Amino acid sequence: MYAVILENRDRSITHLVTCRSKEAALIASQLEKDKVSPADRSKIRAVALDDGGYTEIIF
Repeated sequence: MYAVILENRDRSITHLVTCRSKEAALIASQLEKDKVSPADRSKIRAVALDDGGYTEIIF
């Protein structure tokens, strides 16, 4: 499963979107980045979820 997350200042994670494919997660992260201020764009990440946590998708 893939997701788009936002890491807050206190290092907590806010879930934004859940996706079924890597490509959909990448597109969703770009769309979410358009909604926030430029300072917060680097905090939005597309990730692959597994039982041990998540791995950032690099593009």
